Amino acid sequence: MKYFLLMGGFAGFAFVMIASFSAGNRPAVALRDAAIGCMVGALLFRMLHAAYLAGVKGCIADKARSAKGDQGDEEMEGTRRKA
Repeated sequence: MKYFLLMGGFAGFAFVMIASFSAGNRPAVALRDAAIGCMVGALLFRMLHAAYLAGVKGCIADKARSAKGDQGDEEMEGTRRKA
């Protein structure tokens, strides 16, 4: 999780710093904006990482649930058509 937090902070800092300098802002204002961008980028990447992990955990749980369910459904497969 620290990796994603650091990468998000760096990406936010670099993106906002470049955008601020290209907009013609003074270095002090660009640095302030980049610091705010660093915090926003870090929090955004942290939330995206948490959502990604939740999706992976859900996928693993679904596969485990379906593997358990497939064993019990073998008797009923003879009466249903296979898709």
